[in-house]
Amino acid sequence: MKKVLIPLLAALGFVTAAMGQNASFKKAYVNHTEIGLLLGNVRYVPYVGSGEMVEKRQNLTVQMFNGLQLSRRLAAGVTVGMDRYTAALVTPIMAGVRYDLTRKENARFFASADAGYGFTWFHSDATNYHTQGGLALNPGLGLRFGKPAATNFTLSMGYKYQQVTVDKPPFWTDTERTETRLYNRLALRLGLSF
Repeated sequence: MKKVLIPLLAALGFVTAAMGQNASFKKAYVNHTEIGLLLGNVRYVPYVGSGEMVEKRQNLTVQMFNGLQLSRRLAAGVTVGMDRYTAALVTPIMAGVRYDLTRKENARFFASADAGYGFTWFHSDATNYHTQGGLALNPGLGLRFGKPAATNFTLSMGYKYQQVTVDKPPFWTDTERTETRLYNRLALRLGLSF
């Protein structure tokens, strides 16, 4: 009987202690606002019969994650942003998570992941052009400076993937002409979280 009772009481004590630690945690609103650059190369053919060109691009990105702190290390919510590419202005709306990888007090590594759809609501098209958004993905890693319950300064680096489709006016023999753009960028951001 002692062989069963002692491990059972020890397990019950462990579960009670773990529940007691979680009982002190309260879910709270979380905001993580960032601004940065999207860096990458673009390959394109400027006109029919010409060779392929490669250009470096630097574009502005701003995003805001609003969510709920579900545990001391995990937050889930919605990320809304604005990405200014050279030929498109995209507003991604994505489901997102933020997870602290380390438990240090003043400097913590964190991982972020966002997935959703990029809209072109604020993009202005030229006559007979129609730009539509598409799938948006945004995983990243970062460093958060500050105490967990206070405002924190963040530095992050990630990958930004955005699909965009453009319907263009047809040439002489075309019935329709569509261009699909896949933006693959390195995202470097500075931010504040609270």
